[in-house]
Amino acid sequence: MRTRRHPLRLSHLAFGLWLALPLCACNETPPPPTAPIQFSQVTAEAGIDFVHYNGFSGEYYYIETFGGGAAFFDYDNDGWLDLYLVNGTYIKGYPPDPLPVNKLYRNIGDGHFSDITAISNLADSQYGFGVSAADYDADGDQDLFIANYGPNTFYRNDGTAFSEIGATIGVDDPRWGSSAGFLDYDADGDLDLFVANYVHFSLTDNTVCKQGKVRSYCQPDVYEPTSDLLYRNDGTAFSNITAAAGIALKGRGLGVAFSDYDLDGDTDIYVANDGNMNFLYDNRQGYFSEVGLTAGTRYNEYGHADAGMGVDFGDYDSDGDQDLFVTNFTKETNNLYRNEGQGDFTLATSATGLAGPSLKPLGFGTRFFDYDLDADLDLFVANGHVVDQIAAADPEQTYYQSNQMFRNEDGTRFADISSELGTDFTAANVGRATAVADYDNDGDPDLLVTTVANAPRLLRNDGSNHRHWLLVELVGARHPDALGARVTVITGDRRQVRERQSGGSYLASHDPRLHFGLDTATRADIEIRWPDGMRQRLDDIAADQILRVVQPSP
Repeated sequence: MRTRRHPLRLSHLAFGLWLALPLCACNETPPPPTAPIQFSQVTAEAGIDFVHYNGFSGEYYYIETFGGGAAFFDYDNDGWLDLYLVNGTYIKGYPPDPLPVNKLYRNIGDGHFSDITAISNLADSQYGFGVSAADYDADGDQDLFIANYGPNTFYRNDGTAFSEIGATIGVDDPRWGSSAGFLDYDADGDLDLFVANYVHFSLTDNTVCKQGKVRSYCQPDVYEPTSDLLYRNDGTAFSNITAAAGIALKGRGLGVAFSDYDLDGDTDIYVANDGNMNFLYDNRQGYFSEVGLTAGTRYNEYGHADAGMGVDFGDYDSDGDQDLFVTNFTKETNNLYRNEGQGDFTLATSATGLAGPSLKPLGFGTRFFDYDLDADLDLFVANGHVVDQIAAADPEQTYYQSNQMFRNEDGTRFADISSELGTDFTAANVGRATAVADYDNDGDPDLLVTTVANAPRLLRNDGSNHRHWLLVELVGARHPDALGARVTVITGDRRQVRERQSGGSYLASHDPRLHFGLDTATRADIEIRWPDGMRQRLDDIAADQILRVVQPSP
């Protein structure tokens, strides 16, 4: 039987009273004997009966192969992360009965989820892709934005149920939306919305493409790129300020991530594009300038555009700035861009050992996270091809592919240790979205991977929490979500930096709490730079707890 660790939920109150329960008077403990870390697939066991429906019709409509998104968020504020899964729908012929819909699963706190879709009013039946959770109206609960093929939808959390208000607040764009996320781009204290759009595609004008002599899905360059969207939050509605804010380029956007990559105090935007150059939008006091070429993040090492899918920021080398990782198509290596400071990146894919293992798979969702709690960021990639009969055209390729975990080796190299994590981890799938969260509150981060036309894979992390950890939940003064905050956790001579940001991966929304592995350290110091620039320090914090930090009033 798996031992569950009950979390401590402690708070740093605004008036400065610190409540802490010390676990040990020392700062380091010898590591206990370690069992092998395994990831156990517990989807059915956890009560998740969702199956993605892609509407396959034999006509090879382009939308069928991209999968659906997933969001971990605490919709009812009970301290346990709930799960929202995005579905497709029928395209041609007779609709299935029942009609495929998105689903909300409430986390009931014992490792299980309960399907509450019907009572929550979240049974969206559009053809959906990405999802992002945030408290857009600052009323203390999490709302949901869903990017669709067709009008996007926005669900306001009303406490016991949700109301769809996309058209009312002006975010129901009818194009093909993919990944999305929230940010306070203009530093006015409310949350704005960025939506990556993919291509111009019409069901009524479906191009016929083939792999050899066999009907198949088209290449992305068959379809015209389109522009992304930036919406400014005006309180009761959103305004489309895309062009006015400098978001002017057209691409085939699939992944979006946010970071203050240049440490100038505002949030920048990166978009991974499929088959054309990627975009790095540098935020210059509310106006964006695309700087990917000069920053070194636009192309691969040969100066060519790759087929970008997923993307994430993370400080893998622990130097205090956020590095960048992008997943790409098969026979293109994934790209790791090391942040050198001063707004410049260097391609580090080959130097870190990531080039060879990524050449054959087709990567989608990805995430930097410390799966083994040893105080550095590891890297996960969800894999799966887009052509179901690819083996007939290329015997070296498979439709179903194994996901990959790359362990961080002292911030200089990554080692592919996928085979060490158990048969559930290595089981082949058609992987798409990746969402990371400690859904069972036991201290180690778990994985959820969505798949095309199949059930998602909830991979529970078993064995990592023999090491110490800290989960930091931030509550901001200007906005409760505290997006844009920067947290540094210090143990001895180790400094780990995380940013509280939306987005990242592919079509996904992650645990809003910042997760830190502490290895053998039992106490830590914490430095916080809040979104408004306020700095706060917390000293001698006990490990192995969920720490809720409320920003002090000015």
